[in-house]
Amino acid sequence: MGDFTMSMYDKAKDKLGEKADKAKDAANKGVDKATEAAREKTGGKYDEQIDKAANKAKDATRKAADKAGKSKRDR
Repeated sequence: MGDFTMSMYDKAKDKLGEKADKAKDAANKGVDKATEAAREKTGGKYDEQIDKAANKAKDATRKAADKAGKSKRDR
């Protein structure tokens, strides 16, 4: 019974890791679209600030995905 329970637990962790990676990719695409829209609206005047904000947002999504999928990569 112990092997079965651990196997199901491992499968669930793997699925969560896969979902986290997909969510990170989708979030990064959204950040990229928002970054481009902000650049267009501001005419390049605030590109440095926009890039900083975009990088922070991508770091946050990476950290969240890494936390959710960490057990998958630790094997």
